[in-house]
Amino acid sequence: MTRILYISFIVILVFISETGKTQVVDLKLSQRYEPVYSQYWINGLAINPAYSGSRECFSNTILYRNQWIGFKGTPVTQTLSSHAPLKNEKNALGLFLFHETIGVEDFIDIYGNYAFRFQLGEGKLSLGLKAGVTLFQGDYSSIKANPDAVANDPVLKNESSVLPNFGVGAYYYTDKFFVGFSVPKFLSYKIKNSKKVMDIAPSNYDFLLTGGYLFAISDLIKVKPSFLFRYRLDNTYQVDLGGNVILYDMFWLGASYRKNDEIAFMVEYQINDQIRTGVSYDVPIGDLSSKHKGSLEIILRYDFKYKIRAVNPRYF
Repeated sequence: MTRILYISFIVILVFISETGKTQVVDLKLSQRYEPVYSQYWINGLAINPAYSGSRECFSNTILYRNQWIGFKGTPVTQTLSSHAPLKNEKNALGLFLFHETIGVEDFIDIYGNYAFRFQLGEGKLSLGLKAGVTLFQGDYSSIKANPDAVANDPVLKNESSVLPNFGVGAYYYTDKFFVGFSVPKFLSYKIKNSKKVMDIAPSNYDFLLTGGYLFAISDLIKVKPSFLFRYRLDNTYQVDLGGNVILYDMFWLGASYRKNDEIAFMVEYQINDQIRTGVSYDVPIGDLSSKHKGSLEIILRYDFKYKIRAVNPRYF
């Protein structure tokens, strides 16, 4: 049964929501931000390599996200993350697969993750490293434009690239709170002489800070506020502030506010100790509120419980 479920994760990642190519202009890779996730606390490996092994079991998560429904060429994302501690529990490994379509551009990330973990006070501190590649493909020939312009403009020719990268992170967690910091990618790429060249400009780094705390109101009701803060050195930033009410350790009802962008509403269900599923819908606000129909995110996590010693596995 467990093998069937794991294979299903991979199949869903590959085949879920095939999207047709739409017509948009090129997005420069040097300006590519880390993707937005509304349920980031469930899919921690997507934003921080130090999350590896933190569930103290072989944990697998798949995610599907359709950003800004109604706009043409907006991001459609699928991810698969798998991670577990090793026999020597100070070490943990993880694998993160990512696929995103933005208009005529296609990104596939394949990253290995490593974390070194040790006891610190009442919790664990984990230091993480990730390394891998982005497989990039641009189907610019499908753009509806003047045929002569497409033929003569190198930017509008089909393109594929293999783009190496690496990132780091730190993650500290107890049974009551967590805090994490990461720089998911240190390298960026810019176009020079019609070719993509590596750039290490710190101004392109995404600095991510996350945190959350669990308040036990009673045995039946718990409250978990959390935040995600993104920052770049050009003084652009984004803040997600939200929280969940947890009922009977099974039902999660939550909402979050993303500055000048969206308000997300989410429902999650802990089916049993191993399976958790959730869905969020982000309602647009601000200047784009009349331009699209919001964003939809669906997530499923399955934990293979070869150890049942997790540090409060239901909450972080």
